[in-house]
Amino acid sequence: MQLLHIDADKVRVKWNNLELFSMPELLSQLRKVLRIKKWDKICIQFSDKNWTMRYELSIQDWTDKDLSGEIISSQTFSFPEKNISMLIAMPNKREKAELIVQKLTEIWVENIYFWVSEHSIIRQRNEKKAERLDKISREATEQSRWIQIPEIKFLKSENELKNFVDWKDVIIANMNWLPLWDLSKIESNDLCGVIWPEGWFSPKDLKLFDWAKIIDLWENVLRMETASIVLWWILKNM
Repeated sequence: MQLLHIDADKVRVKWNNLELFSMPELLSQLRKVLRIKKWDKICIQFSDKNWTMRYELSIQDWTDKDLSGEIISSQTFSFPEKNISMLIAMPNKREKAELIVQKLTEIWVENIYFWVSEHSIIRQRNEKKAERLDKISREATEQSRWIQIPEIKFLKSENELKNFVDWKDVIIANMNWLPLWDLSKIESNDLCGVIWPEGWFSPKDLKLFDWAKIIDLWENVLRMETASIVLWWILKNM
């Protein structure tokens, strides 16, 4: 059953009915791409700060902009207590950033942040590319049936980076020459995994994370898109 994640301000629940309004692009997608018809069933969900509501819906009526349907069932999902952010050095190709966002969303990462390292070739935020990342993340959320869309942010300065990580336990995956940290000593539920830039950290980069904890990741040298998934999985299940 098709799941759609909708902005909360576009949804209205009234008695046993749910209405979507002012969403012409979505309605066009339902009709022309997904071939949804009257009485078909879909799932609609929207999030608040700490929870997501999901409704199974039988479509009753729609116009070019609005849709209404009968609520068949509903569920409330609370967000996980453990909040894991992934802080990723900006890849040298935007296609890699898109792949990372798609895959991390599919495995249910809460936050995805990009930072500019000394080795990063792409050093500026591109608004159109940022919109594309948001779209990829939304589609991956719907496809994987996750309950929230990750926050995706581009950290533009060293100060912004420091403000972001100062209050988190920062974990860097090991590349076989840094001292290791025992994960069993970490009790925080607010973690930040850091993925190195292509070519590894420069000395200046490492100084930005001199308080970080280092963990062993893998015997092989992984690409950063693969390492993002592996590191998140280790942190999630430790």
